[in-house]
Amino acid sequence: GAKAIILMSHLGRPDGQKIEKYSLKPVASKLSELLDGKDVKFLDDCVGSEVESAVSSASNGQVILLENLRFHVEEEGKGKNAEGEKVKAEAKDVDAFRASLTKLGDVYVNDA
Repeated sequence: GAKAIILMSHLGRPDGQKIEKYSLKPVASKLSELLDGKDVKFLDDCVGSEVESAVSSASNGQVILLENLRFHVEEEGKGKNAEGEKVKAEAKDVDAFRASLTKLGDVYVNDA
């Protein structure tokens, strides 16, 4: 069986900006309710060394929910900067984003 379940998703169209109303944090508590009170650990980001460390040290049976993928411009390859101007993600940054997500699991299930 799986050591842990790592959940990742996106919500809304935040265009690569961290916008609180699009946070997945409320989803963690609702998911915990649906799982009969099982703890769902919410991480404030979806990529990076802190996320990779939290996932690699997960306990058996742990459920982890990552923050909204679309808070990173690399998720869609384009977005807007803080001034609202359109920006395009650099190919090397998209590759790094994908590589970081890939480190988090052995199996990927897409349910769109």
